[in-house]
Amino acid sequence: MKRDERIHLFAGEIWEWFARCKRKLPWRDLPAGRQGLAVEDDTERAYRVLVSEMMLQQTQVPRVIVIYRRFLEQFPQLKDLACASNREVILAWRGMGYNNRALRLRDAARTILAEFDGTFPRDMDHLQSLKGVGHYTAAAIRNFAFNIPTPCIDTNIRRILHRTFVGPENHDGTWKKGDEYLLQLAAEVLEHALQMDKRLAISGKRLATANWHAALMDFGSLVQTKRNPKWEQCPLTAKGIMKATEQNMPDASGKGRKTEPGRMVGSRFIPNRIFRGKIVEALRDSKKGMTLEEIGKEICIDWCGEEKQCSWLQDCVLALQRDQLVMQKADMFLLTE
Repeated sequence: MKRDERIHLFAGEIWEWFARCKRKLPWRDLPAGRQGLAVEDDTERAYRVLVSEMMLQQTQVPRVIVIYRRFLEQFPQLKDLACASNREVILAWRGMGYNNRALRLRDAARTILAEFDGTFPRDMDHLQSLKGVGHYTAAAIRNFAFNIPTPCIDTNIRRILHRTFVGPENHDGTWKKGDEYLLQLAAEVLEHALQMDKRLAISGKRLATANWHAALMDFGSLVQTKRNPKWEQCPLTAKGIMKATEQNMPDASGKGRKTEPGRMVGSRFIPNRIFRGKIVEALRDSKKGMTLEEIGKEICIDWCGEEKQCSWLQDCVLALQRDQLVMQKADMFLLTE
């Protein structure tokens, strides 16, 4: 099958699948005017997109839905978040994990107020100058908030494009083609998908690029998942469009992948990031702060206070201090103010 033919069939199948299976999510289809949600202008719509994208970076959709609504109740507008203290933001982020994302989000809001006069930037370079905003997040803001067609690669889009146009990933989870190749492919596919949308009036001009990228993300989340893809539900497989198949996919055991730092608790390995999240959670509930010993007893069921454990815990706390999530006063540790 030639590349152009594959692109044409791919776009058609994804559009058709999305029409049947689109997820309803609170950060999608935000109104452009003053009706519905309190989205008064492009900046406030882009603010909601930024919040959702930062939350979705390392957290699954069902949890984000709940916390996203709660977060916006506390910080309904960009200026509300920009004025928030570290502690207020970390408390509002409860349940999300990777708490440094919350501070990057707040710092991005402050930058927009200080350097862009409170108007959300649209230029890719300006967007990527915001703390915590990389190429994908900047492109997502352009696509979802401003309907500016911008090719981008996230984990779902990378997986779908690679499996369809290149083939399965390697046994160690790496890709045969890098993001430079896939981003160019994404641009070609996007152009074709938008032309098809215009001819068929699938989603309307205002939502075309937003819907296309939403379609790819939904397809990657619901059908072509990282592990155990739903091959029987995949229209690309049924039509012979996808180069990856159930038969040529690598073993999903994860052998050969790097193990992140952590420690054994009994017979179970727990990564340090889990312990760092537990430390922040413990300090959220502490008014006066906690000593290192108190933190250890709170987060470790096997805590005995030996030198090796104390050194390990100190390293975890120092990592949180470097991320400005935790501060120290005398021998007490607290959430930053």
